[in-house]
Amino acid sequence: MVAGGTGGHIYPALTLAQALQEKGHEITFIGSNDRMEKEVIPAQGFAYTGLDVYTTRGGLLQKVKSALSIVKAYFDCKKLLKGYDMAIGFGNYISVPVMEAAHSLGMKTVIHEQNSAIGRANRMLDKKMDLVIGSYEENGKQFKNPHTLILGNPQSSKAVGVKKDPEVLRKMGLDPDKKTVVIFMGSLGSSSVNDKLIDYFRLVDGSYQIVYATGASHYEDTIARIQSNDYLKIYERIQGVEVMKNSTLLVCRAGATTLCEICAIGMPAILIPSPFVPNNHQYYNGKALVDKGAAEMIEEKDLSPVKLKEMIETIINDEDKLESLAENALKLSNPGVLDDIIGAIEEL
Repeated sequence: MVAGGTGGHIYPALTLAQALQEKGHEITFIGSNDRMEKEVIPAQGFAYTGLDVYTTRGGLLQKVKSALSIVKAYFDCKKLLKGYDMAIGFGNYISVPVMEAAHSLGMKTVIHEQNSAIGRANRMLDKKMDLVIGSYEENGKQFKNPHTLILGNPQSSKAVGVKKDPEVLRKMGLDPDKKTVVIFMGSLGSSSVNDKLIDYFRLVDGSYQIVYATGASHYEDTIARIQSNDYLKIYERIQGVEVMKNSTLLVCRAGATTLCEICAIGMPAILIPSPFVPNNHQYYNGKALVDKGAAEMIEEKDLSPVKLKEMIETIINDEDKLESLAENALKLSNPGVLDDIIGAIEEL
């Protein structure tokens, strides 16, 4: 298996890998030597090989460097993959040389797309693969491979098993019977949104509770500027799905993994897509939910502390709206997606 770059690629791959391992399959991962996967994947107990492959983003020299690294990695992978039966890729540029090498060796090949707009790596690999698995209906029109199945994101099956437990909020010093808003902007957080959130926190009056996970890059700065109190709890990171399951409303980015979790547990949400991702894919991920009445969205360029406060308070005080968002999100989930993906892989 190959996955890298961001948690949106890595965690669904790990969820699938763990399920395949439980069924007796032997899994080895390939990833980058300089991205988060080199720490996250081995920590889960999987064999891991790192490659020196560089992003194409940047000027001409960076693009040349990237192309040369991909060619070298391709030939390295032709040696590494001998003896394996199948390669499964989860996107990101690191997957290109691995999956190309697997294809050239005659191995069975599968790629998975987590986003509503397919990434460049999967677009390059599309027609050569034995099986393509998409997460959104839109993927069915984007991929040209006739062997394309729209099954969903493995993380959905993982999230659907999380149970409601009032102790989750009590341990955070919050009242489980009070309306609670959870806010997070991804594992690293967002400097552009963080400043507006701090101003928003200064506007709220304690009529509802807020849990804010700043992300690793912004915790120290945030707590230096605003302190936790009875109704505002600030953390670097939280157990996302567990806290969401016990809360009223989520304010978040529109990463693929977060959205599949929203749908799996029926979580009302306000999405603030990151404008800093390739192909603006978070906007299109979010729009796929908004168009079906499964979430609300505000683009970062339109975000202000006052507007966010009005939007949050309008939704949490409207029981019909909360119920509608939750029901429509659940309609987009596939709790059995993990079994469906494993079934397709084993059949192949």
